[in-house]
Amino acid sequence: MIQAIHLQFVALSDALGGGIAPDYLKLLFVVLLSYPLAGILKRLPDVHPVTKNIFLIGVSLFYLLGVYDLWGGVRTIAISSVGAYMIAAFIKGPLMPWIGFVFLMGHMSVSHIMRMRRGDDSVVDITGVQMVLVMKLTAFCWNVWDGKLPASELTPTQQDRAIREMPSLLDYAGYVLFFPSIMVGPAFDFSEYKKWLDTSMFDVEVLDKKGMLRKKRRIPRSGRAATKKAVTGLIWIGLYVKASAMYNVEFALSDAFLEYNIFRRIWYVYWMMFGVRLKYYGIWTLTEGACILAGLGYNGLDEDKRIRWDRVRNVDAWAIELAPNSKALLEAWNQNTNKWLKNYVYLRVTPKGKKPGFRSSMATFGTSALWHGFWPGVSLFLKKQYPYLI
Repeated sequence: MIQAIHLQFVALSDALGGGIAPDYLKLLFVVLLSYPLAGILKRLPDVHPVTKNIFLIGVSLFYLLGVYDLWGGVRTIAISSVGAYMIAAFIKGPLMPWIGFVFLMGHMSVSHIMRMRRGDDSVVDITGVQMVLVMKLTAFCWNVWDGKLPASELTPTQQDRAIREMPSLLDYAGYVLFFPSIMVGPAFDFSEYKKWLDTSMFDVEVLDKKGMLRKKRRIPRSGRAATKKAVTGLIWIGLYVKASAMYNVEFALSDAFLEYNIFRRIWYVYWMMFGVRLKYYGIWTLTEGACILAGLGYNGLDEDKRIRWDRVRNVDAWAIELAPNSKALLEAWNQNTNKWLKNYVYLRVTPKGKKPGFRSSMATFGTSALWHGFWPGVSLFLKKQYPYLI
């Protein structure tokens, strides 16, 4: 069955001219499939969180095993997840989150090295999933530690995200295997997942028939917001397909490219890199839409009492393309990774009572470089841009 599924995507890739690898078509398929499944997830009874957890776990396993055949990848996820849970549950003292950090980053680094040795970017392996998981589980370890500290020692954000008691294994597994974001993110903290699961995220005071205040716990309608993200994401993907056919790395590395004059080369490279960005705009916007449809994107009300759906927003394409400087560009790109770096690296290496300085910035830069892998180009880019990361 798995081979039959794979052959369907191979045939589709060939029909599209071979410009998009079968594994990337699979990624688009599972992200789009997450929309109707997220609609089902949202409608599962709120009083039965066990059912929601099981549904989340089942769908994610179907993606990883039924679509991608990543049996070894599921083992990798299990090692990271069980290891982080055991560290958080049984290691006492302030070193606990750092031990979790080293374990998770080290385990992911092995996957990065193995991917580099294979040298085939057209194949989707577990590394991308693991990168998202590292953000979630390192944050989990810190949140558990914060839950053991008095509120006076925590920032408002840390108080909100603190975990006062270890979650059940089923809740934890549902958090790890949240299918709308399992493949490419966005990442989020366990407390956000728990508030979504028990619907306390949606507490709204309304008047009952007797004029008394009561709390209404129900995921608001999110179809319109999710559809907008889906349409926008598909437009980005369509533009990516068109741009990648016209401007691609293969031609830029060919002898024919050297025949262009310098201005034409710059023009070509600019649009080639724009095409690369389009791929991320598309897939991140689509996954955000699936999270919105599930309800996780809910972020309270704005000043006009309208619902905000930007809790897990990961990219602002227009802010990137029109950014007046590097800082504005980086803040609009991979936003949840930026939050993770700030909340769980930059502020954590800073001694209490002191302002973040050079050491905090360098630790953040080093973590970002290691998290992205060992590709020289990534490290060179981050080295140039690290003053603007925070």
